[in-house]
Amino acid sequence: MTWKIDSLDKLFNPESVAVVGASDKSEKLGALALVALNSFRGDIYPVNPRLSTLNGRRCYSTVSDIPHDVDLAMICLRGGLVYQALSDCANAGVRAAIVLAAGFKELGKEGAAEQRRIKKLVDEAHIAVIGPNCLGAGNVNLDLNATFFPHPITPNKGKVALVSQSGGVSGLMIYRAVESELGISKFASVGNRVNIDFAHLLKYLKNDHETEVICLFVEGTEKAREMANEMKLVTKEKPVIVFKVGKTPTARAAALSHTGSLAGEPKIYSGAIKQAGGIEVESAQDMIDTAKLLSMWEHFPNGKRVAVITHSLGIALIAAQTLEENGALLPYPSDRIAKPIENLLEMPVHIPIRNPIDLLAKGWAEPNVFAKTFDIVANSGEYDAILTIFSPNYQEGIGGGMPANQIVSFAHKSKVPVVSVLNSPAGLTPKGKDVLEDGGIPFFASPQRAGRALANALLSAKE
Repeated sequence: MTWKIDSLDKLFNPESVAVVGASDKSEKLGALALVALNSFRGDIYPVNPRLSTLNGRRCYSTVSDIPHDVDLAMICLRGGLVYQALSDCANAGVRAAIVLAAGFKELGKEGAAEQRRIKKLVDEAHIAVIGPNCLGAGNVNLDLNATFFPHPITPNKGKVALVSQSGGVSGLMIYRAVESELGISKFASVGNRVNIDFAHLLKYLKNDHETEVICLFVEGTEKAREMANEMKLVTKEKPVIVFKVGKTPTARAAALSHTGSLAGEPKIYSGAIKQAGGIEVESAQDMIDTAKLLSMWEHFPNGKRVAVITHSLGIALIAAQTLEENGALLPYPSDRIAKPIENLLEMPVHIPIRNPIDLLAKGWAEPNVFAKTFDIVANSGEYDAILTIFSPNYQEGIGGGMPANQIVSFAHKSKVPVVSVLNSPAGLTPKGKDVLEDGGIPFFASPQRAGRALANALLSAKE
C-alpha cells in the first residue's frame, strides 16, 4: 500500500495539474474542470489535440508532450477514451489521476471488465486513481478543487476530511459544513474505487497533519474488512464518523447501480464500525454536527455522563430526551453539587436540583448564577460533558445575558468538553456565540441537533 500513499500525496498536494480533455465548450467536463481550478495556485496544463491554446494557456496534444512534471491528471473524457489517456499518463510518469466519467462497473459485465483493465494498468504504473464515476477531490487548504463542479460557496479551511462514495453527497457534505462554519481539510468522491478504496484514504488521512477528524459516506464496498481494520488503527488517534446507506432493499439496489457497490448486511456493517471505534450517524447533518464538536474540542470526554444546565426547562427536556435516546447518561447531581446550587438560587421554598439543572428565571437574569453553577458542575468530577442551554434576549437592558466569557474560562480550567445551545432565530447571531466558538465551545440553535451531536461524540469516549 506504500506506493498508493505516496501517490495520494501527489493527488492531494499537487504542484501541477493536467486537464485531459480540456474544452472550450462551457458545458463539457473539461471546461468545468478548468473553472473549478481557477483558485489553484499551481501550474495548470490543458490537454486537447484540437486546440493550440485555451484560456490564455498553451494546450498540449498529450500529457507526454508537457515539458514539465505533472503531479495530477484530471481525465475529463468519455469512458471509451479513459484507458488510452491513463496509458499516456503512465508513460509520462504521472502518479495520481482523477477519472470523472461513468460507464464502468456500475453498468454490468462489460463495464466491469474495462474497469479491471484500467486497474491493471494503473496499478502497474503506480498511479493512484480517484474514480471512475466520481466528482473528484480537493485540498481546501491549497484552494485545490479538482472536480467538474466549481464551488457555489467557498468551503472554510479547517481540520475535517470528507470522503464520499457519491459526488452529490460530497456536495451535500460541503454545503452543510459551510452552513455550520466547519472547516474542511480535504475531500474526495471515490465513485467506483478502481484502486483507491476507503481503507487507502483512511490510511493516508491517519498521517495527514492537516486532518484531525475523518467523515465517511459509504454506500458499500467489497473491501469492508480492510476498511474496518484500517479504521480500527485510525480511531486510536483520530475520530472517524460514518454515515452508511444501503440499509433498505431499495437503497441496496440503488447502490449497486449507482457506483457498482454491494451495500452489504446493515447489522454487520454497523457492528464492524462500532468494533473499529467508528461513530455511526444517521444523516449528513448529524455527521457534520458531530465533526464540529470533535474538531473544536481541546479535550474529549472520558465517559457518557452529561449535565444539562439551563434556565429554560422545556428546551432542556428536548435536549435531554435526545441525549438519552442516543445513549448518553444524565445522572442526577450529588448533594455535594446540588446544595451549593440551591443556595445560589435563594428560593423561598425547597426546589430539588436534578438533571437538567434548571436555574429558573434567576439563571437568566443573573449571569453570575449561571456561571457559578457551571463552575460547580464542571469541577465536580461527576460529569464527562456539559450542555448549556440559554435563551438570549434581543432587547437591550433586559436580562443578564449568557456569561460566555466566564463559561469559556471555567471550561478551559476544568478540561470538560462543552456544547452550547443559544435559542435563537436563523440569520440572527446571538450574543455570546462568537466568544463561545472562539473559545472552543460549539454553538447550536437547535437542542435536538446539539443533543444528537453530543451523544454521537460521546461514542469517542475512551472509558
